[in-house]
Amino acid sequence: MNRAYCPECKKHVEIKVEKNLVREYKGVQVNVEEHVPHCSECDTELFVPDIENENLKRLYQRYRELTGLITPEEIQKIREKYGLSQRELGQILGWGKMTINRYERGALPSKSHSDILKLILTSEGFFKEKVEEAFKSGRITERTYQKTMEKIRDSLADLKKKIISAELEHPEDIYNGFRRFDFEKLENLISYIAEKVENLYLSSLNKFLWYIDFMHFKRCLRSITGLRYIKYAYGPVIEKFAYKEIAAYPSDKYTIEEYETPDGAIQTKIKSKGNYDLSVFTQEELQTINMVIDALKDKTCIAISELSHKEVGWQQTPLRELISYEYAKTVSLDSQALQK
Repeated sequence: MNRAYCPECKKHVEIKVEKNLVREYKGVQVNVEEHVPHCSECDTELFVPDIENENLKRLYQRYRELTGLITPEEIQKIREKYGLSQRELGQILGWGKMTINRYERGALPSKSHSDILKLILTSEGFFKEKVEEAFKSGRITERTYQKTMEKIRDSLADLKKKIISAELEHPEDIYNGFRRFDFEKLENLISYIAEKVENLYLSSLNKFLWYIDFMHFKRCLRSITGLRYIKYAYGPVIEKFAYKEIAAYPSDKYTIEEYETPDGAIQTKIKSKGNYDLSVFTQEELQTINMVIDALKDKTCIAISELSHKEVGWQQTPLRELISYEYAKTVSLDSQALQK
């Protein structure tokens, strides 16, 4: 903008812009450049909205950087993540109707408001508490409550999935059957096994998965899930004992049921929701999967464990060490070994 109204000259005039350094703002050393418009005829300092807005934008951005205040973009990210309007987010937090609107348009939030919003950005659990509190106090409708809680559950599941994947993903080598860990295949495989096996316990799931992966490597020189397995006292198990986290993952493909046995032990049973997707597997993979399920589905957990103890890979691998897929060629899942 090259012209503006000058109250001294009482007309629109050409402007000249001088640069000034704002050294301090709210007790913080910011050192931000501001542009100051002047009348080119009488040198009066003028107020030009567009120039002033740009000055404030630079100042606020620098102040946010130095003090760690949340940015407008981060607030928008919260709303997009949970599908909330500005008004709904404000209602959940018990703030004024236009508070979120002002923050997203660039106004500086208070330190306390910023801290709350940054916690929401990083902690689904904290936000869940805020949503439940808002619903109980009547600040939000049931519709807002239900849709937000669903988004929170999805977000928590996604976070859990990322954590599990980070633990189990490795470069392709002989210990994962030359396949990177595939969470989608594993989730659908567990659901399918649970559908086909009447009583699938967590203790026997490890053996089903181990036999499926090693048998497929024996047949096709590649595993199905990309999992790595270690030798444990009761047979092969997923590395880092991650089967516990996998079973507890809030999957939409399977659920777990826990109950106490007469001797006081806790048994974990896996139940399929029946909505597995077999299209993620090749025909060869499905053949291997069904072959192993048919061979083991009528055996008890103890019988499957004893069977795995006869495998060369389990016998020759030190306790708690990774079992190499090189031993796949020795897997004895044949008709003679499976006599009931």
